[in-house]
Amino acid sequence: MSHKQEFSSTLWDQFKLSIFNVAYQIVGQNNQPLQTTILLSLIQFIQLIYLPFQIQLQFAWHDLILSGQIQQFLQYFTIIRMLNQQKTSTYLIGLYCSISVVLLIVIVVFLATILKKLLNSYILRLILNISLKLIMTAGFVEILRLHLGFLVCKRGNNGELKMLYTTDQECWTSSYIIHAIVVIFSIAFIFLIVFIGSQLFIEIRNNKKNTFSQREGSTYAFLFVYASSSMLMYCLIELPKYTIVVILIQVLTSFFFFYKIRLKRPFYNRIIQKLWSAISGLVFYTNFMLLIAFTFEHIVFKDTIKGWIVTMPMLLVILMQDQKQNINLLQANLIQQLTSWEIIQLSEFLIELCEDFEKDKNKEILLLGFLEVHKQTCLNPQCAIKTSIELSKKFKDNLKYTDKRMILKEIIDQIYQIALQIYPQSVDLRLYYSSYLLETLEQGQKSLIELDKAEACCPSFGQQYLIFKMRKTIDQQYQKSSIISNQVNYMQTLDRSMKYQYQQIKQLAEECTYHKISFWNTLLDENPNLTMIKKYGNLILKSIHLLNKQLFKLQINNPSNAQIFKLIEKFNKYVHQLQSYKGVQIANKKKLAQQQSERQYLKNQDELSSYSYPVIVLELFGKANQPTIIKNVNQAFHSLLGYSKTDVIGKPLSQILQNKYCKLHSIFVEDYFTQLRSDQVYETQERSQFLVSKTNYVLQTFSTDSIYMSDKGIFQFCRLRQDQCYNNCAYLIFNLDGKIESISATCISILNLDIRQLQIKQLTIQKLFPYLMENMDDYINKMNIIIFENHITSLNKSTDFEEKQIDQCVSCVYYGQLYEISARNYQFTQQDLRQQIFGYYLKVQLNDIQIPKDKYLIKRNIFKHQFKYSIEQNSYIFEYLSQPTSKYESIKNDSEIQDEPKVEVFAQQSFLCNKQISMTHLNISQGLGHDIKTLRLFKGEIKEIIDLDQDEEEEEQIRERTQKLEVQEQKEQSQQIKVSNQEELMIRLLNVPYSPILKKLIFILNSLMILLFVIAIVMYLIINQTQSEFQSAITLLAASNQRFASILKIQSNLQDLRGSYLNLEQYTMKVTDGKFAQLNYVELSKELDILLVNDKLLTTANIQINENYQSVLDQFQSANVQMVSKDNQYHNYTYTQAIQQMIAKAITLNNSNLSDFVDDNEDFHYYLHNTLNSIPKSQLVSQAYYYSNILSLIDNLYLEEKSFFTLQICCLTLILLFFQLYIYYHSKDIKEIIALYLLIRDDQIKKMLNQFQTFIQLLQLSDHDEIESIEEEPEAQDDQEQYIGQSNKNKKKKAIFKINNYRRVQVMSMSLLALLYSYFCYIYFSATIITDQTNSLVPLVNLTSYLPIQYRLIDNSIKEMLYDENAILFNEFNSKKRLQQELEIIKILDAQLHVLNQENELILSDQYKKIFNEIYIQNPCDIILAYDSSVNSSACLSFNKNILQEGLSVAITNFFENAKNMLQQYSYYDKNAIYNNLTFNISMNHRKNYTCNIYNTRIGNANRKMQKVFIRVCHMQLSNELQSYLSLHYSDLELQFTLLFLIFCVISVIVYFVIWIPLQTRFYNESKIAREIQSLIPLDLFNNCQSLQIYLKWIKEN
Repeated sequence: MSHKQEFSSTLWDQFKLSIFNVAYQIVGQNNQPLQTTILLSLIQFIQLIYLPFQIQLQFAWHDLILSGQIQQFLQYFTIIRMLNQQKTSTYLIGLYCSISVVLLIVIVVFLATILKKLLNSYILRLILNISLKLIMTAGFVEILRLHLGFLVCKRGNNGELKMLYTTDQECWTSSYIIHAIVVIFSIAFIFLIVFIGSQLFIEIRNNKKNTFSQREGSTYAFLFVYASSSMLMYCLIELPKYTIVVILIQVLTSFFFFYKIRLKRPFYNRIIQKLWSAISGLVFYTNFMLLIAFTFEHIVFKDTIKGWIVTMPMLLVILMQDQKQNINLLQANLIQQLTSWEIIQLSEFLIELCEDFEKDKNKEILLLGFLEVHKQTCLNPQCAIKTSIELSKKFKDNLKYTDKRMILKEIIDQIYQIALQIYPQSVDLRLYYSSYLLETLEQGQKSLIELDKAEACCPSFGQQYLIFKMRKTIDQQYQKSSIISNQVNYMQTLDRSMKYQYQQIKQLAEECTYHKISFWNTLLDENPNLTMIKKYGNLILKSIHLLNKQLFKLQINNPSNAQIFKLIEKFNKYVHQLQSYKGVQIANKKKLAQQQSERQYLKNQDELSSYSYPVIVLELFGKANQPTIIKNVNQAFHSLLGYSKTDVIGKPLSQILQNKYCKLHSIFVEDYFTQLRSDQVYETQERSQFLVSKTNYVLQTFSTDSIYMSDKGIFQFCRLRQDQCYNNCAYLIFNLDGKIESISATCISILNLDIRQLQIKQLTIQKLFPYLMENMDDYINKMNIIIFENHITSLNKSTDFEEKQIDQCVSCVYYGQLYEISARNYQFTQQDLRQQIFGYYLKVQLNDIQIPKDKYLIKRNIFKHQFKYSIEQNSYIFEYLSQPTSKYESIKNDSEIQDEPKVEVFAQQSFLCNKQISMTHLNISQGLGHDIKTLRLFKGEIKEIIDLDQDEEEEEQIRERTQKLEVQEQKEQSQQIKVSNQEELMIRLLNVPYSPILKKLIFILNSLMILLFVIAIVMYLIINQTQSEFQSAITLLAASNQRFASILKIQSNLQDLRGSYLNLEQYTMKVTDGKFAQLNYVELSKELDILLVNDKLLTTANIQINENYQSVLDQFQSANVQMVSKDNQYHNYTYTQAIQQMIAKAITLNNSNLSDFVDDNEDFHYYLHNTLNSIPKSQLVSQAYYYSNILSLIDNLYLEEKSFFTLQICCLTLILLFFQLYIYYHSKDIKEIIALYLLIRDDQIKKMLNQFQTFIQLLQLSDHDEIESIEEEPEAQDDQEQYIGQSNKNKKKKAIFKINNYRRVQVMSMSLLALLYSYFCYIYFSATIITDQTNSLVPLVNLTSYLPIQYRLIDNSIKEMLYDENAILFNEFNSKKRLQQELEIIKILDAQLHVLNQENELILSDQYKKIFNEIYIQNPCDIILAYDSSVNSSACLSFNKNILQEGLSVAITNFFENAKNMLQQYSYYDKNAIYNNLTFNISMNHRKNYTCNIYNTRIGNANRKMQKVFIRVCHMQLSNELQSYLSLHYSDLELQFTLLFLIFCVISVIVYFVIWIPLQTRFYNESKIAREIQSLIPLDLFNNCQSLQIYLKWIKEN
């Protein structure tokens, strides 16, 4: 192989691996639930069943009605229904959306093969996954139908080739070719994606999470073959000529698809396999019935489609039956006679038996039969079943040699090995064997070996991907197993050695310290730079994050390196308190505990007599149904609960543990085994629990446990203790419904409640404390003691006695506190903060106020309080240290010692300030001896004694003032915020809500962006709609002129038919060989059809004219047209009514005889007279009406575009303004957060800098030096008032905070807004150009269609005047002068036509200019011949002495001269003259004979033919070309606007989702990071600095 071939082969292999990697990331781990797969499959079924019912094949069913109804129903599920018979722009939008999906997949996959990190984004992977899944399932048929639908064309009535699914697009024109090329390339990419994608859904193993997983991909690829071949045939084969070919191809492809699905059974999921078997069968059956209907309908069969409908449900039931897998287990024992695929099927079937034989008796019988036959027929000396029999005899106690499942797995393994000896080159066999080794036998190394062998056998593309995928799976499983089995070794491979870890942590600590020194030094500047503070703060947070990460690794490794621990301890003391420091401490304690040997630990379990406190040893089990067993107890345990050793050892823990806490212990054990902890000894936190004594009363204890893992099992070493208290307390445990389950022994003396009452009659907590359950939420986790009042009676009396005592009992007041029984401190992970509550227990104590016999009380001068830490609630509870309700203590003996839950007591003396002393000053009445005090020595202190015989009023004042003092002291204590640790400080700071101003600005900006997008959409829709209305309006204007031109053309035909009947047209009769009347009849009928078409178009049009042209509308709708009948009666009509009358008369005359075309005929006279007088006069009103329609649209468009442009500019300006405000307030918010550091005094900053420098010096010491080697300089101690109250009163600093970091954001925003400004300006000016061009071209369209009217009207008027000298023309008698004036007007209009063409030369199309030049300047005969078949070439070329060969402009000039000549000849008439030179003797009337001979000449006939044929055809062609150009022009503009709008939408989506939302996230994260920088302030400053306390209170309030 040459170097070039080797290079290309290597490059292809690398590219292929990259593609495999991308595919594995996108769909290799795809999870598709069953519901999604069923839904997509049903959609695909409807798409596939639609193909035999498409419009092109609908006739083949020979039942257009029923097949049409089915086709319409199925069409609802296709996208082509929404795009069918729409405009090209609408179809192109849908087409390019589908092309974008295809190109997205191709481009991103190609880029991902080059840029490996591209698919690290989850969103991008998700989008690609959805796109690929769409194109491989329900989207393929619709996307391909959109592509091929663009290429399907049909010929119209005029022979033009147009698209089938649109109304206005010609095929294979300039713009169509470009789109077609794009579509063809996109189709190629679709087939490429489908070919590769069909290999990506293959799964060697049964991936139960992906119900669409398949054994092989070629079967599913037949679906694409069937769908694509069917739709391609519609495009390539001419229908209905070759219909049988299309149907046969559909039948064959659907049959192969059905055959492959049934035979190969590609889907692992049984439900999906049955579903697709039914789908493929029904599709094939439908195509087969189509073939039958097309071939034998009305010959052999009848109503085939109805038979198809009836038999479909029955066939569906048949196909949905379970497809039994026929495996001959007898033949299966002869491996040599089986093919490789049969061996694979056999192995899969045996694996299925192995998994399900215990649940299914039939499968168990098959399994036993196979094993028996295999034992008899197996010739292999090392046969698995024979070897197992021998080993089971030798090792009778080992059950694995008799386990049928293990034996069958070994047999399957041997079957694969024998098969590979027979078929060593079978790649599929090796792949399935590799999957079996990996999934069933869990032998990853052997699986890799088989994959290597399979790769050496020249696998196909799909098989190569399977090999790659299985290797990836093996790697992942190996990594997971290695992490779970040996976490320590796994982490050590990352860090290499503890020395490297130490150096890394030391470097990070030193770097963090230097950053802190720079950070705090910046605050010492006269004008601190807050930007630099923010920068150094980010660096500090980054260093702390890295340190925490390293400590987390250290915690996982569970090291015993004292050097690292000392380093972290120093850093935590001098620099920063790390969150992971406690974890490192715990890890070191665990490591020290692990150093104890197993023998010593078990010895400690056996020798429990040395412990003075109660100890229990438990054995834990990982099975859910195996309870925890008590292994050993000591003597102190016997004394505590009263059990002997024989009572508890070997018994379950539930015997001595209360039921609720048994559940918590089960959760603890389950959580421990779930965590798969690798440490040998694990220490738990102390937690509270209630044990059950031998007398069935509960006792609260506190337990600290150690869990030890050894070869003999897992043991829990529980050390119990009790707390002593001097209050007599009772405990009641009840469930969530209030049902009391257990009580303590003290309930007998306090509540008069015995355990026997619980056994005899079930009590609830509501009966004892009726208001507890109602107000439970107010009593849990409160700082104050909860007081309950209840009527408690003696419950151990008889029922009768109890009823007597109810009325006599007195309510007692108790102090109680409620605790939740939850899994707190019973789980290793505390991720779920909302713990499940299993019940409650209530602690109750007496509230007896005993008045001593002596009338002297000790007065308190110092009030003491306490915070008690509750382990269960994980919070501090505020209580009085002494009896809560007592204001004074009587001199008496100590109470009896009682058990109480452990609480850590923090007693804080509240000294009375001056203000409080003044408030408590007693206004004792002034008198003799008022200042004499009685003092007594009491417990080592001299106390004042107050006589109780003082006035009751004074005593009441003392109580009230003392209560006020207590309330005020509690209020001040609650207002002070203390932060206990760094984590709590971080939580407080991070819970600060985001700035309300920024939230409002974000809402405003989002609203403006959405409003801007909506305005753009509305503007786009309005412009497109207005363009369509422009086309319709221009068409209506031209149709209005053409309608009147047709009326005048009919008038010309009526005049000629009258002349033929009266023998007045002798010259024309001679020229036409007497066929003049027949020709006029034909022309009359054709023109009438044209008139009716134009009239229908005009009458059905919806025209809306704005208020500016209301006068035109009123004039058009008013009855101003005066119609005259033969008897000179006048009737007024609207213009539309008058036109309808003319049409009705024309229809009547069209069906009349030649003799009816005389003036005596009412219809003839009515039509002729009114079309020469009343109608022409009102035609200008109609023209103005339709012209005003265009002007109204122009005005509306101008107003709309101006309004929208103003709104858009305002929105963009507001967006710019509010965005600048957003940046300003964000920077201000960051500045205010960072500016908190300015509240710290310089001496405190210097003190912290000294600590940092001390730590740096400690880092520079040798490993053997200690911290004490450095003597710290003594620092002056400030007074408490100065430290707490004064922050920065003596100096004011001006902080510097620059927003240079946001300039790039501002520049980017300005650029994007400038781009949007440009877009909207372009749209605005484009719309303005549309209005200007319309204003310029509409007069040309109007004049082009209006000029034939004038030519025809002047010619008809001249002829009517020559026929009847008394004729009324233009509502005037003797209208010769009026005719001359009209002739001059026509000359001006003709000149104006040329002027308008010259003025719009730059706008008009080349094709129009070519036709115009050919008509007016060159020779129009070719155009006339192409449009009017009644004119032959010689007649056109030789007309009027070849005048048309010089162009229509010369012919029109000749027309004017001839008309002028005829008017002059008419004026030369002399009634006394004798005219002997007249050509024809037409009439006996001297004058009539003279005038009729005027138009019976060459020039009269030439003018007649000019206006009836040549001018009419030429101007109609010019008008059609002009309208076609305008229509094309507006279509191009619409397409241009559509593309621009799509670009705008893409830019808007990118700006919003890629720039704006990430910018919000970035700013929000910056705010959070700034809050984290606040947490760098030491805790003592937060707790003692008054300004910082105010800030914390502000945080709490907000």
